[in-house]
Amino acid sequence: MKLESLIKELEQQKPLKWDEKLHSSEIRMALAENMPRFQIRSNGFLSIRESCSNQIAEKLEIPLKYYRRMEESAPELLARNVNTWLEKGDKDYFIRGLGDSVRAFLSDRYRVIDHLDVLMCALNELQAHSAEIEDCYLSETELNIKVKSPDLRDFVRHKDDLMIGGIFLTNSETGHKALWVEPRLFRVKCSNGLIVEEMVTREIHVGNGDEGFDEIIYLSLRRSIRELFAKFGEIIQTLRESSEIKVRNPQKLISNVVEHYRLSDSQRDNILMAFGAEPEADKYGIANALTLAAQKEESWEKSVEMERIAGNLIALSLEEFKAMDEV
Repeated sequence: MKLESLIKELEQQKPLKWDEKLHSSEIRMALAENMPRFQIRSNGFLSIRESCSNQIAEKLEIPLKYYRRMEESAPELLARNVNTWLEKGDKDYFIRGLGDSVRAFLSDRYRVIDHLDVLMCALNELQAHSAEIEDCYLSETELNIKVKSPDLRDFVRHKDDLMIGGIFLTNSETGHKALWVEPRLFRVKCSNGLIVEEMVTREIHVGNGDEGFDEIIYLSLRRSIRELFAKFGEIIQTLRESSEIKVRNPQKLISNVVEHYRLSDSQRDNILMAFGAEPEADKYGIANALTLAAQKEESWEKSVEMERIAGNLIALSLEEFKAMDEV
């Protein structure tokens, strides 16, 4: 998704969003056309999004597998269970909605950090670094933005192995993730991305649900972006050092990485093919194979996961990496 499309989508969603802080006695699950629905203060039926169902199960301590089974085969039993635990709970909850659907079932201490506020705040800071939005992703549960700054340019092995510095920004409006800002490098040679999770900074979604996007979050986000851009040289040096750490058996190491991170057989095959295209038998070469294989992933989430695994591999201590090479 391009930046213009993202802004348009968020602007269209804005008037449809609503929030309610409610006591459990004001919330009830009922059936409409044999489907579980929420009613707030005995008003109309509201559909429940799948990711929100997970939160309901968690907050009411209903095992998720059992919740799903009831939802599919015995919705009236699910409604009875949910309403029983709501009545017994005697708690306040913070509910987020979009149109006629409930999209989040949260603690009453949840702090709202909406995507549009995050995006506008980030854009203000990114302008100072001549940074550009590479790509965006918006789902029911999160917003991801890939950013790169042409002002941050350096090489790893040689001058043709050019890296461009950037960040990876994540936010959730529904409590599924915190506001994260992570360093991300873009390898020009093959358009690979590398996310270095170990240098992450974040603002956790905890606080008064009425606070909104306050000045503290605004300043924290802008400071995080500046700090991560300033770490570009440090990351490049780490990558150069990783290119000096040799691998005895690349194929075996890749198999161990696949097993450790519970990747699939097809992902392993893609990593091996990527390594074959650029067979550098060192730590940096293995990470590059992962980031190149990430481009073959069908979903944005899986691709980002692979970029993070590559960054985790780079950040491993020498002892941990050697142990993985020796297993």
